[in-house]
Amino acid sequence: STSTSIVVGLVGAGQLSVHDGIPIIMGANIGTSVTNTIVSMGQSGDRIMLQRAFAGATVHDMFNFLTVLCLLPIEVIIGAIQGEGGPLYWITKGFTEVAMDSGSKGDNPLKDKSPTKIITSPLAKVVISNNKYIINALSLGAPAAFSATSVNTTAGCMALGRRLSAEPNEGLDGSRALLTRRLADGPLDCSTFYCVGKDLDSNFKKISSSGYKKDLTKCKGYISEGDAEKCGGDKCYIDAGAYYVDYVEERQIIKGGFVEGAGDAGGGVIALIFSLLLLSGGLMGLCKILKFLFLGQAKKAIIKATKMNDYAAMLVGVVMTIIVQSSSVATSSLTPLCGVGALSLEKMLPLTLGANIGTTATALIAALSSYTFGGIHIALCHLFFNIFGILIWFPVPIMRRVPLGAARLLGLYASHFRFVPALYILVAFVVFPGVFLGLSAIFDASVAGGVVVLLIILALISVFEFWWIRLGGCYKLLSEEAREEGRRALEQADRELRGEAEAPASSV
Repeated sequence: STSTSIVVGLVGAGQLSVHDGIPIIMGANIGTSVTNTIVSMGQSGDRIMLQRAFAGATVHDMFNFLTVLCLLPIEVIIGAIQGEGGPLYWITKGFTEVAMDSGSKGDNPLKDKSPTKIITSPLAKVVISNNKYIINALSLGAPAAFSATSVNTTAGCMALGRRLSAEPNEGLDGSRALLTRRLADGPLDCSTFYCVGKDLDSNFKKISSSGYKKDLTKCKGYISEGDAEKCGGDKCYIDAGAYYVDYVEERQIIKGGFVEGAGDAGGGVIALIFSLLLLSGGLMGLCKILKFLFLGQAKKAIIKATKMNDYAAMLVGVVMTIIVQSSSVATSSLTPLCGVGALSLEKMLPLTLGANIGTTATALIAALSSYTFGGIHIALCHLFFNIFGILIWFPVPIMRRVPLGAARLLGLYASHFRFVPALYILVAFVVFPGVFLGLSAIFDASVAGGVVVLLIILALISVFEFWWIRLGGCYKLLSEEAREEGRRALEQADRELRGEAEAPASSV
C-alpha cells in the first residue's frame, strides 16, 4: 500500500507518467510478498510446519510472478507499437475518464486511520521518527529551473551577464546559491528562477515554516511577467533551487528516536537491525501461541475453515486488508496459520488474492481525494492488474493448479533443505531484480546490445529448463522417492490434525 501510494502521488503530481508507472506497480505487487516469505522462516524448527508455511507464503509470489509474466510483455509490446500504452493502460484510461466526468474531489477517509499504524506508531517513534515531508520532497524531485530573459534591476536584481560568486561547495549544476543573498548588501541574482508545483510547495512549507517565509523569494517584481508565466499554475521563486538543496537534500531525514544521533545512514541500519530482532522474536512467540491454540481445541474450526467457499474466502481477504491497509500484514498473519495446519494451501490462495485486491483500496481512495487524472488512472491500473490476474489464474481449475503446484513444490524443497527459503528470497527479490535493472541499463546504452544480452539470458534459461525437466535434473536434487515420502508425511500430518484415522497403505 505504501509503495503504490507513493507511485500514485508521483503520477498525480506529474513527476511520473502512467506508462512508466505501470511496471513499477507490477514490481510493487511482487515485492510486497517478501514479508510473508520471511515470516514463513519462523517455522524452520519443524519440517512439516515449514513445508506448509513456505508453500502458503510463496503461493502469493507465484500468482504475482505469473500475472506479471502474462501482462507485462503484452503491455510493453503493444505499448511500443501503439506509442502510448497497452491494454491495461487503455482499459483503465476509459474508466478514469468516466470517473473524472461523474465524480468530484473529496477527503481521504483512510488517512492516518490505519489500526496497524496507530498500534505500532508509539514504539516506532521511540526508535526512529522520519521527516516525511523531506521524503515526499525528495520523491517529487528538484524544481524546474529557467533562465530569466530580463530582470528588474531597480528592485535590487543584478544585471544579466553578471553573477554572484558561488559558495565553495556549489553543485555541478550551478543551482546552489546563498540562501541569505537577498539579505546581503549586494544585488540579488535573478538570472535563474524556479517553478515549484503545488505538492512540492506544500512540502517546502511543512519542512520549515520559518524557512519558507524567510528564505524563499517570489518572482513577482524581480523578473518579467512573460518569464513568470512559464510556470503556469505553479509557484515561481527566485531561490527555490537553493532552498531545495539546504532544506531537502542536505537536511537529516531522521528527526527523532534514539537512533537520531547516528545520522540517516547509521540510524537507518540500527533501526533495521532492531526491527528484524523484534520481528524474529514476535514470529517465534506467534508461532508458539498459534500452535498451542490450533493444535488444542480448534479442530472443528479448522475443518469448517477448509470448507469455506473460495470466493467467500477471497472476500474475507479483501475486507481484512482494507481494515489493516496492508496486504503484507494480512498475508503475513495468515502464513503461520498455514504452518500449523489451520489453513490449507487451497484456501490460502483465494485469501491472498483478496488481499491483493484489498491493498488497492488505499491507493485508490488517496487518488480520489487528490482527484487528478493521472493519479486515478494509475490507481485503477493497480486494481485491474490484480483483477486480470485473478481472472487468468483462479476461476479455471487447471489454471489454478499452476500457482498451487509451484508453491507446493517450493514447500517440499524447503522441508528437505532448510536453506531454500533464504536462497529463494535472495534470488527472487535481489538477483532477479538486479539482472533486469542491468538489462534495462544495457538497453538504454544500446538496443542491439540489449537484444543480444536478452537472447543470451533466454537461451541460458531454456538450457536450464531442458536439463531440469527433460533430462531429470530436478530428481538429482531431490529423488522421486524422497518427493513421494515428503508428500505422504504431509498428508499423514494433515490427517492427524483433522483427527482422522491413518489411511491404509496402498499396495505398490
